[in-house]
Amino acid sequence: MPRPESSIWGNILTCIEIGLHIYAMQAERNSGLVLDADYAKEALSEDALKLGNKHGDHVYFDDVKSIVPTFELLKQDAITDPEIQEQWESPEKLAEHGKFFAPDYFGEFAPPQDTPWTTTTHTQPLYNGIYFIEQDDEWKLAVHQTIGEHCLSEMAVQVSSGQGEYLLYPLNHCAIPIYELSASHPTVMGQIINEDSLLHTLCEDYPVYVAMHNLYTEDWGHIYDQPAPKSLFLQLQMDQVTNQEPQAQNATDAYTHQGFASSLQAREPQEDFFEPSEDLEW
Repeated sequence: MPRPESSIWGNILTCIEIGLHIYAMQAERNSGLVLDADYAKEALSEDALKLGNKHGDHVYFDDVKSIVPTFELLKQDAITDPEIQEQWESPEKLAEHGKFFAPDYFGEFAPPQDTPWTTTTHTQPLYNGIYFIEQDDEWKLAVHQTIGEHCLSEMAVQVSSGQGEYLLYPLNHCAIPIYELSASHPTVMGQIINEDSLLHTLCEDYPVYVAMHNLYTEDWGHIYDQPAPKSLFLQLQMDQVTNQEPQAQNATDAYTHQGFASSLQAREPQEDFFEPSEDLEW
């Protein structure tokens, strides 16, 4: 079957044969993988086929869904284009990215695991591969490295600490990833209770990031400082402050009581005072 001359995505810009009956296409409105319909029926599983859009003699998989047929075709060594082979290296590597693009087919990312040095006591999932976790009495944002590769800037990755397959951010150092993930993940956006606090935290703690961001974005997307408290843009942060206030008050009360008691103990009992009297013998 010859390569497609027309496309459901508009005018074809490029169409490269990357394997027998397999084409990588870029068109006006979309891009992805295009397979000869008869070949696709023979080579792909039913789960992969149902992700495609059959039109005429070809089946179209857009740039997101194409990861599934690409995975199955790589396992069969059906893709012969050296650039594609070099890009993905192995079906296993592609499958890890598939958990981001097509979790219904590849499955979701495993949650953060314990290590010999840390134990996760609480886990609050936000989305596939994004969690709030509590380790050693400290809450952190955990982002799978594959999500970081696709959704986070280089600077956001640099300010993290790694643990296994996850990037970790203490709550007082998570402003950059929260800001960036909120643009692509509504569940993360839903965690922000004070946007002004987030913007102020970015300006206060990461001025270089703000400067670079504003340099490469339109005016409407610029970050500007706001009169707001720092690091109080998440509900978890507010909860921590609320929990710390009674503890701080209790500590203050205990210190005051201890100080008062110590001052009393520093005094000698009244009966131990020496008072001269007329009966004193020299």
